[in-house]
Amino acid sequence: MLVAALMIACSTGSSTDTASGNDTSIGNPDDTDTGDTGEDIGGDTSETGDSVDTQDTADEAADEAAYEAFYDENTLQSITISLSAESVDAMDVAAAAAIAADPENPTFDYVSASVTLGGVTVDNVGVKFKGGSKTFQDWEGKPSLKIKFDQFDDTLRFAGLKRVTLDNMVTDPAMCREVLGFKLFRDGGVPAPRANFAQVYLVVDGGSPQLYGLYTNVEAMDSKWVKHNYEEDNGDLWQGHDSADFSQAGIKHFEVASGTGDLAVLDQARVDVQNHGDDFWADVDDVLDMDNFLDFWTLSVAMGNRAGYPFHVGNFYVYGDPADGRFDFIPAEADASFDTATPTYAKYVVGAVAQFCLYYDDKCPTKYAAAQGEAITFYEGDNVAATASALQALTDTAIVDDARKNVEGKTITTAQVLTARDTLNYRVEMYPEWLRGHLGL
Repeated sequence: MLVAALMIACSTGSSTDTASGNDTSIGNPDDTDTGDTGEDIGGDTSETGDSVDTQDTADEAADEAAYEAFYDENTLQSITISLSAESVDAMDVAAAAAIAADPENPTFDYVSASVTLGGVTVDNVGVKFKGGSKTFQDWEGKPSLKIKFDQFDDTLRFAGLKRVTLDNMVTDPAMCREVLGFKLFRDGGVPAPRANFAQVYLVVDGGSPQLYGLYTNVEAMDSKWVKHNYEEDNGDLWQGHDSADFSQAGIKHFEVASGTGDLAVLDQARVDVQNHGDDFWADVDDVLDMDNFLDFWTLSVAMGNRAGYPFHVGNFYVYGDPADGRFDFIPAEADASFDTATPTYAKYVVGAVAQFCLYYDDKCPTKYAAAQGEAITFYEGDNVAATASALQALTDTAIVDDARKNVEGKTITTAQVLTARDTLNYRVEMYPEWLRGHLGL
């Protein structure tokens, strides 16, 4: 369970709100302050190494235990957000204006709230809406939310985390695909965010908690995530938005999510991809970890996750790993997994890296075909059906209790969720056979 000891730095909640509340993520997101990397957990960075502060070590251990508990896939979390009525109204009004101004990429501001997670309350943290035209909903519906512990007090953390992301699952009628898909990526050795489920409650002006429903609790992609996935965590994590690619037009659609954001390094990788020689794999493997890319690509196909790169440009992350100087590919979403069109269209790609591999190199297609076969075999051995069944059993009562469940604004019933889950389970079982048939494997 969550460890209260880690909240020593968070328990006072007495900091003064001196921030504007504006989201400053454009160009240089709020996780990328100078000197941010390496400061999420731990002690005095001025120490030279002769001694170890046992309190710092204990705090790190408590943070780590709480982090593991918070993202345990077998746990249904409970998260309560406490706001004033004035803040609730202000969020709705501001969001309507933001959606009207830019429906696809609206900008929302943080407001101050108290948040209770695992029985521990953290005061004066930032909360804001998230989403675009298909997923955005305000407090009248079932909003996706971002929680930022250090928005108004840069010392606040929870389980060593700066942020929590809560997705409303309104693009997934089965209400479980994202947790299932991200787990499959991680099981297959592809770096991916952790995710589980949470029931989210809203308290207004100290009143009774109001259930807002079942959410996906997705690990935020920031410096904390980098620390958990890479031994050398001082590289740049880039988010590829719509149209992002390793092309001249696509490179400007990357945004730094963690690190210093050295665009020159990312752009040099783009140059090397575009100016490869006859052996694309060998030439590009110096700047992109091509084994990682094939795993990322073929696992996406194996689980029917066709919503992101390389089937579309954008909707992915890359991390520049200082250990080898190459970029890794990381999935950004998995809520559209097990799409029935994937087996038919798996060979049709628009991302530059996959296009060069399939269409401009005699050797790379052979590597891709072998990797795809391995990915399907791995899928079969990962017991995906059992994982899906366990996730659904964990949340079967929660979907009944979720009176706000909907698909893109259209209310759905518990019976419809169960039907969607039956369909998903059938696809989970059939995917390897479908893929081998369509891909000739």
